[in-house]
Amino acid sequence: MSKKRKQQYILVMTVLLLLQLAVLFYYGGRKAGFHEDELYTYYSSNKTAGLFINDRQWTLREDLRNDFVVLGGEGFRYDVVWQMQSWDVHPPLYYFLFHTICSLFPGVFSKWLGIAVNLIAYVGSYILLAYSAYMAVRCGSTAERSAICGEEAWGEKKAEILSFLVCLFWGFSGAVISGVMFIRMYQLLTFFVLLCLSLHLRAVFWQDFRIRSFLLPLALTVFLGFLTQYYYIIFHFFLGAGFCFYLLRKKKIRELFLYAAACAAGLLAALIYYPPALSHIFRGYRGTEAVSEFGNASNTLDRLRFFWGLFDDYVMSDTLSVWILFLALLAVTMGYLKKRGKLPDREINPAAALMLFAAAGYFFTVSKTALLLGETSNRYQLPIYGILCLLLIYGMWSCIEGLSEVRMRKKGMMPRHQESKFLSMVLPGTLCLLLLLIDMTALWRGRVFFLYEEEKEIMAFVREHKDVPVVVFYNEASGDHIWWLSDELIEYPRVYLASMGNEEPITDETITGSSSLLVYAADYENGEERIRELLKGNENISSYQVIAEKGLGVWTLYKLQ
Repeated sequence: MSKKRKQQYILVMTVLLLLQLAVLFYYGGRKAGFHEDELYTYYSSNKTAGLFINDRQWTLREDLRNDFVVLGGEGFRYDVVWQMQSWDVHPPLYYFLFHTICSLFPGVFSKWLGIAVNLIAYVGSYILLAYSAYMAVRCGSTAERSAICGEEAWGEKKAEILSFLVCLFWGFSGAVISGVMFIRMYQLLTFFVLLCLSLHLRAVFWQDFRIRSFLLPLALTVFLGFLTQYYYIIFHFFLGAGFCFYLLRKKKIRELFLYAAACAAGLLAALIYYPPALSHIFRGYRGTEAVSEFGNASNTLDRLRFFWGLFDDYVMSDTLSVWILFLALLAVTMGYLKKRGKLPDREINPAAALMLFAAAGYFFTVSKTALLLGETSNRYQLPIYGILCLLLIYGMWSCIEGLSEVRMRKKGMMPRHQESKFLSMVLPGTLCLLLLLIDMTALWRGRVFFLYEEEKEIMAFVREHKDVPVVVFYNEASGDHIWWLSDELIEYPRVYLASMGNEEPITDETITGSSSLLVYAADYENGEERIRELLKGNENISSYQVIAEKGLGVWTLYKLQ
């Protein structure tokens, strides 16, 4: 690529990135509440004393808040973060980064701390996706075709165009924006998945399998990716299997063994650093659930249909079937033309083959093992959404380009694609408008989630009534659900915790003598009975009303007056 064109390309991609960051900040501003897993991110990264339930006692705001923020003198305690994750089912790297950000802002509880980590990972993912798209397209041009058709300059230009289109489509999609809004490790996992892919595509394009430029960065990527989320190893397994087959075809036996050794070294180093990983995968509740679901053949079709539907709805705006049908028709047409000798055979693009195999393997395996949680399950497939977008756009472009070449040959023209206005202007412009239309349709339909905008009015109500005594009736069987309310409970000076199973009347003078009360009642068979008991025990209040239902009915907020 010439220096001038390279500068122009970088400028265009930078402008696109800045526009997408502006959209992300816009949706970040709209985020008004938290998923329970997001609150666990704050707690497990910044824990001070631990959250304890003391039945029929008041809990001070500081006792709650201190476990969700980094206190003075408690910053950069990575040993505590490591220990907390070892007790759960996740590796620690993401929580290290999150704790680092929180340590730089002690005492602050803010959504922007979590979004900031994801924004950093997003920028890295954007760069890697652009690079992967560029490398994938360049791998599709052989030296022979470049010499005959003069395609070298066109190959570079096509790679620039497609990398722009892929990043445009991916970055403005509802699912990807939602992934940045979700304060968990999945955007960081996307970064390492794309880093893994980029290293492999670079090695294929440059035929560079050296230790310093490929194997050492690869081993480090395995180490960091595995310590971010265990799903990383699923993607690398399928990509690595395809890459090993590629090396075998090239008869690069030495490189194959060195590659396997580098991957094994990265994984072994991760297991030595974080031994709880084996327990999480093979004995933890999520690991055993995943193995059970994977071994259940009866659910395969339903699960694949579920995750296919998520990608179709939240990325493709219900146009995926149209894309697949159109691609199939184009492929059949090209096959027919090749059989008639009107289109020369082309070598299979090794980059496209690697991406297709890795993405298909990851999609199938994760679809079989991931939790089915409605729209929020997009998070599990988020790391390969960019790759799927790349495969669809590249496949569409390649088929149309092939048919365009047939037309040019029919007119007796030597295919010099850099001189084709259709391929250099009309097709890119049409695809750009189409992809933007798909993205804007998804955003208009509200396909960005993890915003919890309904919480904005609830939080305004909470702050307006923060001095009213608060009672939290919790279910003993799921006492940890109290902490799903943490972002609201830390607004009150103190809250009174009371078990639903404790039938003794509440005699606390603050509660029995107040002229109004706020009550959070857990989903429990005698929830309203406890409300009526409060009315009987307080002569100053006589009625109650439902203010909000939270957590899909897990909690109901009442106002008594």
